[in-house]
Formats: sequence, structure tokens, C-alpha cells
Amino acid sequence: MEAVYGWLRDVAVFFLLMTTVLNVLPEAKYRKYVQFFLGLVMLVVLCRPILALGDMADSLENVLDRLTLEEEARGLRESQIRIDGLQQEVLYGAYEDEMERQIETFLTERGWNPVRVEVSIGEDGEGGVSVERIEVTAQKSVEEEEGETGSAGEARELKRELAEIYQVSEAHIIVKLQA
Repeated sequence: MEAVYGWLRDVAVFFLLMTTVLNVLPEAKYRKYVQFFLGLVMLVVLCRPILALGDMADSLENVLDRLTLEEEARGLRESQIRIDGLQQEVLYGAYEDEMERQIETFLTERGWNPVRVEVSIGEDGEGGVSVERIEVTAQKSVEEEEGETGSAGEARELKRELAEIYQVSEAHIIVKLQA
């Protein structure tokens, strides 16, 4: 019974926090991103007792991490600005750096230590930005080495997930996993 009260308390505190955050937002343009994130957190809070019974909390966490990365990638694509010359190079460099940071986080959360992450961005022909190439080299983290499965299968899975997240053909993604 104590667990039910604790869960109800968590739900009530979350709804108070969510209402406060949404009312304090200074600009409406960030509202959809905040609502998306808070919606994901609300799912976790509401489903935690059920997931604990089925021992599915880790898989939900991975799905939520992936959805968050997809939303960040979508936000990057939506905020594209058309500029020329040196400013364009600086912008592309910033996009590349941010995507590299996101991919490093993605790898770390899946038990890999990123050795090298390189992203190349160019114009998509319609005045926008597209990912031309993603190259990743990673090593298995110390904690994850014991349960190692086939690295070729893991490389294919990482490649597939990156292709889905960043809307890039798998042919433009290179994943090298080291023991």
C-alpha cells in the first residue's frame, strides 16, 4: 500500500511541476519541445510500477532516449537558416559538432566508449541542410565487455538506429566497433 501512495505522490508532484514549467515558459516557440519532453517524463512516471513488475524499465529508457534524440534531430532540421559564405561554414560546423555530441551520448548510453565520431553536412539541393556522412569508431565499455555479443550485429544495429534518427541512408554511415 505504501508503494501506491508513493506512486500517487510522484504523479501529483510531477503534474504540479509540469504545470509550473509550462506557465513559466517565456516564449511559445519552445512550448512544443517542452511539452514533448514532459510528455515522455509523464509516461515514465505513470508506467513505472507496471514496468517494474515486467522488468522492462531499461527497454523503455532506451526507447525514450531514442525518441528524444529523434526530436533533437528534427529540431535541428526545422531550425535551418539560409546564409552564405563564412557564416554558412560556421553554421555547418556547429551542426556537425552538435550531431557529434548527440552521437557520442547515444553510444555512451548503449555501453560504448566513443573513440572517434565524425559528421559531414552539406546542402540538400533544396536550400536546406542534409547529413552526407556519419563515421563512428567506438570501443566496448569495461562494464559491458562481459556480455559481448557479435560486434558485426551490434554495428548493424547502431547503423540502423543512426539512420532512423538522422534520416540518412545506411550507405552513408560507417560504424567501426573495437574490442
